[in-house]
Amino acid sequence: MKTKAVLIDRDGTIIVEPPGERLIDIEHAILEPAVLEAFKIFDELGMSIIIITNQAALGDGTINLDKFHELNNAVLEKLKPSGATVLRTYLCPHSPDDGCDCRKPKPQMLLDAAKDFDLELSETFMIGDRLSDIEAGINAGTRTILVKTGLHDVESPEATYTAKDMLEAANYIKSLV
Repeated sequence: MKTKAVLIDRDGTIIVEPPGERLIDIEHAILEPAVLEAFKIFDELGMSIIIITNQAALGDGTINLDKFHELNNAVLEKLKPSGATVLRTYLCPHSPDDGCDCRKPKPQMLLDAAKDFDLELSETFMIGDRLSDIEAGINAGTRTILVKTGLHDVESPEATYTAKDMLEAANYIKSLV
């Protein structure tokens, strides 16, 4: 049986976009409003969460892998009251100039998640606040939701749906199942 999951960007989507667009201090691990409510809906729908995140702060040496895990674990801890299951965090540790295969908008992290968790990508949503999130979803064959929560005013006519926040995104998905 295929796993039901939602692929979600972290910074600017799950958490408020940190200063400098990089989470390097634990006090900036602040959930976006209504994220817990949205994750409760995903849990009620039997959908797990997979986080898909570019982390240029690793690529340029601003933080190391241990610091990333400390910060990411703080985010995961804040998500626990929702009851939703976060299966894994996939990260691209490269800077934008590294030319790697994993940095969104390339679909490698999504394809890896699909393989690891037996996802049917055409029935899966990628949710994020940037064009690179939407493009990664399109490139992997998912449906996409652009949330208007990040620092950048992004438009994407290619997105399956545009939502003001995660709660609206979750309610949209709920309306389809």
